[in-house]
Amino acid sequence: MNAESLAGLDDATVEMLAAASVERLLPDAASPYLLIAEHAGNLVPAPWHDLGLAVPYLGTHFAVDLGIDALTRRLSRTLWAPAVVAHYSRLFLDYNRPAGEWDFMRPDLGGFPVPANLAVDAADARLRKRIAWAPVEQAITEIAAGRQALVSIHSFTPVMGGVWRDVDIGVLWREPSPFVTSVLKTLGARGAEAGLRIGDNAPYDWRQAVGYTLNRHGLEQNRPCLYLEVRNDLLSDPETFELISQTLETSFATVAMSLWPKSAVAV
Repeated sequence: MNAESLAGLDDATVEMLAAASVERLLPDAASPYLLIAEHAGNLVPAPWHDLGLAVPYLGTHFAVDLGIDALTRRLSRTLWAPAVVAHYSRLFLDYNRPAGEWDFMRPDLGGFPVPANLAVDAADARLRKRIAWAPVEQAITEIAAGRQALVSIHSFTPVMGGVWRDVDIGVLWREPSPFVTSVLKTLGARGAEAGLRIGDNAPYDWRQAVGYTLNRHGLEQNRPCLYLEVRNDLLSDPETFELISQTLETSFATVAMSLWPKSAVAV
């Protein structure tokens, strides 16, 4: 968008777009967990005209974590846990990146340019933060209060750079905690029973990667936290989606019963 187009957006329109950016599931549920899905959506606010991309590009893993909207809703329902689900594409603004990171408003999709992100001026950036960043920040801050642990849910591609990843579900952590230890042990056992390969800081190592969401709302608040990464092709098949959902449900219910029995939900 150019400066003239941005100037035409009145406050009412901006507030309407901001209200559409995030969804709060079961915000008052008594679960020890808050589930977060920063990359669940692939929408772009209408004034930005799909960022100049053909619509199919917004269905790629560059734009959205495939399968995570459905998985987060399923886990929220079965664990009776609150969840914050972002609706706008990570190409419009990636909440899980600090504002100074190159892919906060990513300029390309694996080398293919994102026209509206090639030269984002200050006014455009401020509007995007008001519409897509501030509402998510507020939702997480409010619902995280009193929670014992945060779980940010993502998906990854089975092949990256021509290399096959030998992980089905990854548990990513930066600082050790009884919560992380319990999840790795419990999910590792349940995953093995289900024939699923569980990665310990794989396919990404959070200790060597950027993760704004849980740095800000987890570690800085002394709140245990981890990122879950699920192979996206497994989520596209109903049978493996069900297998993964049940494995995660029973694992996190078991962990909650062990660490915080008064607020746990049996699955």
